[in-house]
Amino acid sequence: MELRVTQWEEQSTLHSPIPLPSPLARRPLLGSGHGWLVNADEASDLHLLNPVTGAHVALPPITALHHVKMGTDEQGDPAYNVYENLPEFNYRKGKFEVDYEPTILEIDWAHEFMYHRVVLSASPSAGRACIVLLLHMLHGEVSFARLGDDRWTLVARGEGTGLQWSAADGLFYLLGCDASLCSLDLNGSSPVACKIINDVPKSGTPTKYNLVQTPAGDILQVWRLRDYVDSLTPADIPPEYMEDEGDLDPCLELNTFHLQVYKVDLHGLRVELIKSLPDYALFLDFNGSMCLPVKDFPGLKPNCVYITNDLMEYVNCRKNNRRQVVIYPWLNWPSPIWIRPSFV
Repeated sequence: MELRVTQWEEQSTLHSPIPLPSPLARRPLLGSGHGWLVNADEASDLHLLNPVTGAHVALPPITALHHVKMGTDEQGDPAYNVYENLPEFNYRKGKFEVDYEPTILEIDWAHEFMYHRVVLSASPSAGRACIVLLLHMLHGEVSFARLGDDRWTLVARGEGTGLQWSAADGLFYLLGCDASLCSLDLNGSSPVACKIINDVPKSGTPTKYNLVQTPAGDILQVWRLRDYVDSLTPADIPPEYMEDEGDLDPCLELNTFHLQVYKVDLHGLRVELIKSLPDYALFLDFNGSMCLPVKDFPGLKPNCVYITNDLMEYVNCRKNNRRQVVIYPWLNWPSPIWIRPSFV
């Protein structure tokens, strides 16, 4: 039996959204974890919110990242200056040089460009035991903070660029573009990274989508293959968005046409292709991926994968193009986020 890629069916759809405390209801959602939502305020600072209890925690501001400072734009208005400080080769001088000119981001739109993934090690109700790991732009930098910290701590650059993240057993696990796997221990005084599995042969084509832990404690790698298709029903894109987002095709949809799921063998240091998951259903999205036992959730279909769009192009842009999830009425933006409610 093959794993089936499925879209959320209309009869299974929630007909009323979870009410969020104002003004948090108007903030963009960037992910979820342990029943909490991650959102950004008007200054592009991150916050954690439990939509069930109303509990709210502020994370260190965007200016507490190592390369972000408050500055001004070309008109002299307040803006964030992002210093990449990456060496570039100067062909005229024949050597590498560092360009200290910053990238300028508007304050209220900076979250669309800066934040890629946010992962929680535990429920924020655990206080400082909860570590928030942030994969951020412009080049896939990794920073973390414990609840109550004033600043984000940068994890030294190495093989971490472009990695996908998951948290389990007190460690963060990093999935590389070549299907390699590393662990990251942030419990001590300094980060400790350890490579568990080297690159996997013939893994160059699919997108290494996510890491998911099963209720039994197994770690799964999910590889996702996507392509653009033309929809029969064009999206309704207002004229003002056409100018802001460039040459948009109202019929363009980004769909997943195949998934491959691999079980990570930590003892044999390899990954094994899984043909079916008869006891589980997978929920995959930009941040809040889950593996749920179908015996505990009768409304779920076994051996199915429920998906939403996760590509940055669709999470932050193309706000009027349709997403690959069926919700009535049809949902465009923000991209859907899976959340398993928690009272703690």
